Amino acid sequence: MKRILLITILLTLVGVITAQVPQSIKYQAVARNTDGTAIANTDIGVKASIKSGSIDGSVIYSESFIAAANKVGIFSLNIGQGNIISGNFLDIDWGADTYYLNIAIDADGGSNYLDMGTSQFLSVPYSLYTGSIFVNYSNDTLYIGDKYVIISGGGGPPVGTVTDYDGNVYETVTIGTQTWMKENLRSLHYADGMPIEEAYAYDDNESNVTAYGRLYTWDAVMKISKTERSQGICPTGWHVPSKAECETLIDYLGGITVAGGKMKETGFTYWDDPNDGATNESDYSGRGAGLRGQTGNYTSLKQLGAVWTSDENGLKATRMALFHDIPNAFTGDFTKTISYSARCIKD
Repeated sequence: MKRILLITILLTLVGVITAQVPQSIKYQAVARNTDGTAIANTDIGVKASIKSGSIDGSVIYSESFIAAANKVGIFSLNIGQGNIISGNFLDIDWGADTYYLNIAIDADGGSNYLDMGTSQFLSVPYSLYTGSIFVNYSNDTLYIGDKYVIISGGGGPPVGTVTDYDGNVYETVTIGTQTWMKENLRSLHYADGMPIEEAYAYDDNESNVTAYGRLYTWDAVMKISKTERSQGICPTGWHVPSKAECETLIDYLGGITVAGGKMKETGFTYWDDPNDGATNESDYSGRGAGLRGQTGNYTSLKQLGAVWTSDENGLKATRMALFHDIPNAFTGDFTKTISYSARCIKD
């Protein structure tokens, strides 16, 4: 095994403070041989382990990476997003103890790791701890954990928006006689505060949620009530669209063969080429959020944008779908355990 010198140059939280706190920690270091030359332009095997209590404490989380070192030996990791060896990063209570990070690397890109030492986390991960404190705004009252503050003259969210239980604010659009959210839901809680059990980020990567929203099974979207106008996953005053309501939208936009183009965002940021027929003249702003399959596999990002309706047919339920390679929009029945996007329509 090579003798290696590791110089840590950065350890910081990835991202900015939003309604969804990024669940990872940025780690950056320089890998050099003991003669001072960089381990450059190569893939390095890295194992990151988090210990509790002391340098010699128990490992509560461990993961592995293949990290690309650049021409001067710098490589980067998003701790919390590697290949899990043991534990659950999301279960770490950053306020309950002191924690330490151990790094081990294999300069040949394998798993024959050399221990590079352990250092204490200082204040950085506590941004994750504060992110675990639920924040909600309702009726001029700001709730932070079990505390609250009355905001005089708060006035609520901007006109033309709707806010979910988690504090996510969504723009809305009126198309014909209907008012729709013009963004896919990002909720992790129902309107009554109950957690949503089957809510997923594409590829289990939280950075995809801001652009594409979350993916949900049909049962998660519908919650308990399965009536024609079910609130389900939607904020109060909104409901899961029925198949008939989706078909009303499609008909208003000219029918199956052209409506999809009028509902899709233009360009290739959120859709693959050719993004056929896309004009977004309805301002629905559909995006290719993809799907999560029954086995947990993710597919069709930037190729398919589908939302659940409230209609069911045995083990299947109806979705409304848009596609990157045709201008069509239409409804069809698919297995309820597939996870698609969710949008809401106003009561």
